[in-house]
Amino acid sequence: MKVLIRADANKNIGQGHVMRCLSLCDALKEKGHECIFICAMDTPREMIIERGYDVYALTTSYDSMDEELALLYYIIEDENADLLIIDSYYVTPLYLKAVKELIPTAYLDDVYSFAYDVDCLINYNVYADREKYEEMYMTEEVKEPYMILGPSYAPLRKEFTEKNYREVKEITNIMISVGGADPLHLAYGFAKRFSEDEFFKDKSITMILGKMEPDIDKIESICEEAGNIRYFVNIKDMKEKIEEADLVISAAGSTQYEICACARPCICFSMADNQVPGGEKFGELGAFIYAGDVRDNDAFFYDVLNAVKRLAGDISLAKEMSHKASAIADGHGAERMVKELENIFGRQG
Repeated sequence: MKVLIRADANKNIGQGHVMRCLSLCDALKEKGHECIFICAMDTPREMIIERGYDVYALTTSYDSMDEELALLYYIIEDENADLLIIDSYYVTPLYLKAVKELIPTAYLDDVYSFAYDVDCLINYNVYADREKYEEMYMTEEVKEPYMILGPSYAPLRKEFTEKNYREVKEITNIMISVGGADPLHLAYGFAKRFSEDEFFKDKSITMILGKMEPDIDKIESICEEAGNIRYFVNIKDMKEKIEEADLVISAAGSTQYEICACARPCICFSMADNQVPGGEKFGELGAFIYAGDVRDNDAFFYDVLNAVKRLAGDISLAKEMSHKASAIADGHGAERMVKELENIFGRQG
């Protein structure tokens, strides 16, 4: 198959949409399929090209997708593709109906916005609910699509299939990830508070930052002064960094499934509406500690640091969390998703 991927990355929405699509594309490529990206702007071009894929930049607005339809029609016709996979919160019913008339479509969802008029609906999140979708499609005049649901389909990079399990014995190495963009300046907040709390003076703190991080200079200054805090920008070895950690602090999102595949205990939080259901569900399952929504918790940093101290004093709980996490995602999700897409749309090359 020749597959077109419609996804965006920028300082407002982060890199998650493009990153998970890249993992899916790697699995598609391994099975002999061709993938080409289509983005509103040039912002994610470098990361896409580095992974070996061509990309169209429409020079349109990522949050007004109906305006790009004329350009999209041209690309679909010119490429003579077999499948369009869309990963954006800004699709509209008009947009989906229009593109479906030209090409088979699949949509990656995690927010249940409306009954998506597509051929295949994908939701790999831990809270994916088939009954909820079925109710949506019953109340709207849209044909129910094929569905690929649940965290066993979480599309992670191939290296996450390789297991290097290490049991947690103590909390001495802590990793922090706030995602590709940091509009709420959380990385700086974490660096400041960890550097000021005496409890963490003998801990090793690793901060994973995106290349869109707005506070890099201030974070660098704190790291130089603290001595036990280091930071990395736009890393290529995320799996190794997670495996080195005894505990991970992370925004709810795609990174959660990478943490599961590495069997690490995690304190997660949400900073956007679409992250809340995942954070809550991981907390409900006992795999992670959910520290709540940053936006409505003035005591957020206090709560997170207290949760770290709690796990440091209760290693049996940390071990239990890591076991529960490892049962949610195993790193083979992209392979499973490709197999399902092949079954639905065929294996033509």
